[in-house]
Order: sequence, then C-alpha cells, then structure tokens
Amino acid sequence: MVVDKRRGVLFAVSGSLMFGLSPVFVKLTLDFVNVATMNVLFTAFASLCFVVAFVVFHKAAYFRRILGNWRRVGLMTLFSAVGSLLYTYGISLYGPVNATFLVQFTAVFTILFGVLFFKERFTRLEAAGIVVAVVGVFVLAYGNLSLELAGTLILLGAALFFASANSLSKAYVKNMNPVALAGGNALFMLLFILAFAVFSGGLETAFPLETLVYGFLGAVTGVVLSFVLFFKALEVYAVSKTATIRTIEPFLTAIFSFAILALLPTVNQLVGGVLIVIGVATLSLTKEK
Repeated sequence: MVVDKRRGVLFAVSGSLMFGLSPVFVKLTLDFVNVATMNVLFTAFASLCFVVAFVVFHKAAYFRRILGNWRRVGLMTLFSAVGSLLYTYGISLYGPVNATFLVQFTAVFTILFGVLFFKERFTRLEAAGIVVAVVGVFVLAYGNLSLELAGTLILLGAALFFASANSLSKAYVKNMNPVALAGGNALFMLLFILAFAVFSGGLETAFPLETLVYGFLGAVTGVVLSFVLFFKALEVYAVSKTATIRTIEPFLTAIFSFAILALLPTVNQLVGGVLIVIGVATLSLTKEK
C-alpha cells in the first residue's frame, strides 16, 4: 500500500511536470502554424511514438485491446479532441499561463458531473471551493474584457470537455492497460483532429523545420508522457489525490514560460490563479473524505 502511494505520487508529479511544460511548446508551435495544424502535428508525433513503442516492445496485445474497446476509447477521445482544440486556441488568445490556470476548472466540472449524473453528495466545503475558484476566474479575466472574456469562455469550454474525458478515463483505466489507453487516445485523437483540419480547410503543409521540433517535443511531453503517467497514477492512487497534485501544473507552466518564453506573470494572473488552485485543491481534498 505504501509502495503504491509512493508510485502514485511519483507518477502524478512526473505527469504534472510534463503537462506543465507542454503549453510552452504549444505556444512556440503556434508561432508558425494555426491551431488545427498544431494539433495534427502533436497527435501525429504522439501516435508514431506509441506505434513504435508497441512494435519494439512486442506489445501487439495493446493494439488488440484498443480495437476491442474502440467505442469506449473513441468516445473518451472525442471529448479530449474537442477540449484540446479549444485549449490550444485559448493559449493562442490568452497565453499559456492563463490557459493552464483556467483549465484547472476541469476539477469543478468533474465534481458537478458527479452530483448531476451520479447522485454524489455535494458538501458546503465543496460549494466554498467552487465559489473561490469562480472568484479566481473573475480576477484572472479582469482587464481587457473583449479579449479576456472570449479567452475565458473558450478555456472553460475546454475544461468542460476535459472533465468529460477524465470521467470516462477513470472508468476505462480499470479495464485497459494505462499505456494502451494512452496510445489509443493518441491514435483516435489524430483521426478526429486530422478530419477536422482537412474538412475545415485549416491544414497547413508549409512551415519551418523548427516547427517539427517544437511539435515533437510538445507531443512527447503533452500527449505521450503526460497521459501515460496520469493514467498510471490513476491506476494505483486515489483520483482526488492525483487531482490535488495536478494543481501545481499552472505554476510549473508559469516557471517554464518565464524561463523559455520570457513571459512574466502579471498580478492578476498570480492572484486569480492562486484562488483557482485553492478552490480546486479544496474540492479534491474534500472528495477524499
């Protein structure tokens, strides 16, 4: 039990490091291509990584597991794909730091889904956590309302779809190997996003070579390692504790953004972000009791 706890903490912290770094590569890639093309590059590289890993390590059973559960994996991934498109579009409008703080609202929507659809109890402490998180959103969005409001709504929409995907992934991870589930997520996401990019006319094919480098690094951190580590954490660790650890991601993104992009967080970002994280941490810890 102690070993599982330590492994769960290690997986969750490592996954948060990857999730925290990924938005920086998203921002760098978006300097050269549009949102749809960026998502195609990320998911294409991620799918390639998983396919190569499955072949090299003789994990053909993972392909069979994915195909055998294609409806479940496909449904989960559909929510993830929409969330990813909204999230990366929000980064292009609002920057990586604001985006990662606002996407923490995923936990709020997850709690509300539990109350609405699974008849879970809703405590006063959870209500207080949601109020604090909502206040954080208003503080974060205070400023240029035309841009801030649009970016905020887009990123809250992303959080809503991510919460739907996370709820499904927790149920499916019990029946599938976490690596197979992460690989299936990448493969199906590539299909969905590529179809969207082609039919919307948004797929770009001419871009600098460095775009591929940023795309590969973003795929490895944001789609491959982050999801594998996150699913591994869910496999051996309580979802509420995993969610609590993940509240460090926006602060990691702020650090990486400053170190790599020279973006210094504003007072609004820090104060609003801290309020959102406090609210989300309260929700996660309350759910543990």
